Amino acid sequence: MLSKNRTAPAVVLVDRNRLPILDEVELEDSGPGEVLVELRASGICHTDLAAVRDARTCPVVLGHEGAGIVKVVGAGVTHVAPGDHVVINWQPKCGQCRRCQSGRSDLCDQINGTVAPRVFWHGEPIAVLLQAGTFCSAVVVPAAGAVPIRRDLPFDQAALLGCAVATGVGSALFTAKVEPGDTVAVLGVGGVGLNIVQGARLAGASHILAVDISDERLQFARQFGATEGVNASLPDLVDRVRGVTGGRGLDFVFEVVGSPALMSTAVDMLGRGGELVLVGAAARDAEFAFAPRRLMSNQQVIRGSIYGNIRPALHLPLFADWCIDGRLNVKGLVSQSVSLEDVPALFEAPSRLRGIRTIIEWPATDDSHLVAPHS
Repeated sequence: MLSKNRTAPAVVLVDRNRLPILDEVELEDSGPGEVLVELRASGICHTDLAAVRDARTCPVVLGHEGAGIVKVVGAGVTHVAPGDHVVINWQPKCGQCRRCQSGRSDLCDQINGTVAPRVFWHGEPIAVLLQAGTFCSAVVVPAAGAVPIRRDLPFDQAALLGCAVATGVGSALFTAKVEPGDTVAVLGVGGVGLNIVQGARLAGASHILAVDISDERLQFARQFGATEGVNASLPDLVDRVRGVTGGRGLDFVFEVVGSPALMSTAVDMLGRGGELVLVGAAARDAEFAFAPRRLMSNQQVIRGSIYGNIRPALHLPLFADWCIDGRLNVKGLVSQSVSLEDVPALFEAPSRLRGIRTIIEWPATDDSHLVAPHS
């Protein structure tokens, strides 16, 4: 069992607008109702990059999209045992608030963290990003933060279930509730956007337009279910998109970039009764304008989506099943694998984050990476 105050390497953001560093942190055992997980893979998500600009708390261990093996379970934890493969759920629901009690745990009023700090840096408690902190070789999470999945899904794919897949597929299936025959545009087809495309395909949408400034990504999106690709730099972008419906406008537009200008453009793409779903993380002080009278007259909706409105304990294992049976293409999202030591340099030069998703991988180490404290 892991003893108190063992050390492990982690990527730490010391302060906003500074590059993160690689350093050792101290890990405590999981307490009652908590789970210690040895990470095997973690995706580098746009949210991690954006934290450099707008992290709520610093210093903080970055990372939130991960998968690994349970090492220690605290008292009262019964849904997982040491050796289980798990996906990190960065939204552990409280189960007690009015939203959870009414069956809308996706709108939980009080997302759980650990009862007490479990990670320390230079002897002081340190925050972990989104109740997770997966840019570390091990994490301690609330019990609900470790969701068991099947063992035959590779860890690099399992990690992506915890954010890119959940957010994207969930946004289409559970936030927007796309139905057969609906028309959909996805503005920005990176890791999350491609999974919105997949979710719209699973829902039976008749037209799924991928919109991006990269022609390479537009071609790539067709492999995931896009029926058309439109370059976002075209001067007649709105007309090109609306033209798919004969000028009526679309049922759903998903904005995945976090750009206020693109959000305004997205409203113009909507048809009567259409819905704009905001998925991309804009800067915290960002604003965008729209014409409320026109929105009202057209009976349109602007809706936010966090984590695809999924129920993690139910949907993360389901998505793992869909990966294995071929309904979801997650293997195709993985562009390159790196070690934890490579991560600070990637933040310094994000252009090195090639393709769709860069994955941090750890080899099986049997706890050898968790170093005992110096005597």
